[in-house]
Amino acid sequence: MSLRAFAIAYLFAQAAGAAGWWLALLAWPESRAPFVAAGAPDATLLAFGPADVLLYVGLSAACAVGLLRRREWAWPLLCVHTGAAMYAGLYCVTLPLLTGGSGWLGAALMSPSLVVPAWLCVKLRPGAHRT
Repeated sequence: MSLRAFAIAYLFAQAAGAAGWWLALLAWPESRAPFVAAGAPDATLLAFGPADVLLYVGLSAACAVGLLRRREWAWPLLCVHTGAAMYAGLYCVTLPLLTGGSGWLGAALMSPSLVVPAWLCVKLRPGAHRT
């Protein structure tokens, strides 16, 4: 599998997974507990929804489409998505460290977002030598 094909598959899977996760959180409020700090209101999680859907889900899917169609705008969009993904990932990893352990499921699920988009960004930059 080529790097580009891997990137397309990863970004589509990431977008679909995150969209499904948000739908589950909205449809089943009891599913939210593992993703919030103990005792915190659901609003502390749900407040991330609009930005996450736009910058994490939307940009992930848009990047995949751009790479699939070999558009020049795909890489700059991937750079923006990478920043958003790393921000979200760092938040999710920091939450259990600061709250005595609650929220580790979110940290585990978001850990690939701390590495994979940045790696793709570096490897797919225009003019990069791909091996």
